[in-house]
Amino acid sequence: MENLPAKTTPPPQLQRLGQDLRRFGWIGFWTQVVLGFVSLLIIIIVIFSRSFNLNQTENRSSFGLVLACIGLIFLAVSIYCCYRYPQLGRRIAQDSKKRPSKEEVIKSLKAGLIVNVAGMIFTVTAAEWNVGMLLLKVLSIPQGAAVYATNVLIEPLEIFVVQSKVNTIAAQLTGIIVALWLLHRVSRPINR
Repeated sequence: MENLPAKTTPPPQLQRLGQDLRRFGWIGFWTQVVLGFVSLLIIIIVIFSRSFNLNQTENRSSFGLVLACIGLIFLAVSIYCCYRYPQLGRRIAQDSKKRPSKEEVIKSLKAGLIVNVAGMIFTVTAAEWNVGMLLLKVLSIPQGAAVYATNVLIEPLEIFVVQSKVNTIAAQLTGIIVALWLLHRVSRPINR
C-alpha cells in the first residue's frame, strides 16, 4: 500500500477566510438572485403589457428600458461571480495543492466588483432617465387637465419600471458590498 500524502489542515486564519467567502458569497448570491428575479419579472411584464405602448413619449422612456436590460445582464454576470466566491472558500479549506492563491482570489473579487460597478452605472443612468421622463410627463400636464385628460397621467406600470431599476441597483450594491468586504478580508496578512 502506498503512502498517501497527508492532508494539511490550513491555518485558522485561512479557515475563517474560507468560511467568510462561503458565507458572504451565498448571502450576496441569494440577495442578488431574489432582487434580480423581481426586476426581470417587472421588466418582462412591462414589455409584454398591452397598456405599455411605444408612442412618442414612451419612445424616450424605452431608452431607459434598454439601459435597464443592460444593467440586468451585468447583474446576471455578478450573480455568477457571487456564486464563485463559495467555491473559492471551499477550495481554500482543502489541502495546499488545490488551494487558490491569494492573487487568484483577489482577481475574482475585483472582477465581481468591476462588473457590479459597471452594471450600477447603467442601471442608475436608466433610473435617472426614467425618473426624468416621468417628471417631464407630470410637468407637461396643464393645470386642471387631469380631470379631463386622464391618458397623460402617470400609470402604475411606469412606477413598476422605476421599482425594478431600484431593485437592480440594490442587488448591484449588495454585490459591491460583498466584494469589498471580502477584498478587505483577503488583504489581511495570512500565515500559511
